[in-house]
Amino acid sequence: MKFFKHTIITSLVITASSIFAQSLPDIGGVKIGALLATQKPLMEKVNTDYKFSEIKTREGKVVGIQGIAESKENKVNDHMIALQDDSGKIWFLGRAQKYPEGGYIPTATFISALKQKYGAPSDVTPDQLSMLWAYDRNYALTTIKGSTMCPFGAGGNVTTPRTDLSRLKGDSINLAVPAAFEPNCGIQMNAKLNRHYGSDMITGSAIQIVDHKVRYDVLEKKNNEEEAARKKALDAMKDNKPKL
Repeated sequence: MKFFKHTIITSLVITASSIFAQSLPDIGGVKIGALLATQKPLMEKVNTDYKFSEIKTREGKVVGIQGIAESKENKVNDHMIALQDDSGKIWFLGRAQKYPEGGYIPTATFISALKQKYGAPSDVTPDQLSMLWAYDRNYALTTIKGSTMCPFGAGGNVTTPRTDLSRLKGDSINLAVPAAFEPNCGIQMNAKLNRHYGSDMITGSAIQIVDHKVRYDVLEKKNNEEEAARKKALDAMKDNKPKL
């Protein structure tokens, strides 16, 4: 009987963990929070035409990878980015696409597909071309419209300090990467659709997923440690006297 109870409890834990893992958004099966090394093969499957390269800081530190696919005219039509933290886990995913003539998608079809995959958005613009899915720090999707828990814009609050990763550019494809992170936001996901000027068809799209919780906690810890070190250094000088 004890073994039976233990089996049930174990099964429930495994099931709960699976549900939790499945609740987080992905792009083409590439998972936020997973090790980048394990997701590279999945990125290759998203578009077999991707040509991959490392993304580095100005100091040469590798912080992620990107896949870029070009049209016959040598213009970027598909751009995917994954950024990792120091542990190698993905904290940012982004994909921007341009669809060729003959490959445009009806707006209603596209919006329906987004809702089917990701659920009802937490907020949406009146034209339904920009959407936000906001997850709290327990990674639960919220439905509170107008909430400031997660920024609506994909690049975050533009008044906050920026880094060299604030905006990564392709050929007319921009994927905004936030440099500042919100204390109450778990995951922020944005979708932006580009509608054809003469028809109700989508000609391009961009999706970004940002793990604010992981980045905020890491940076907050770093800031606290730096502040403590600064205070310690100042305290060590409090008894200094001038040699006159």
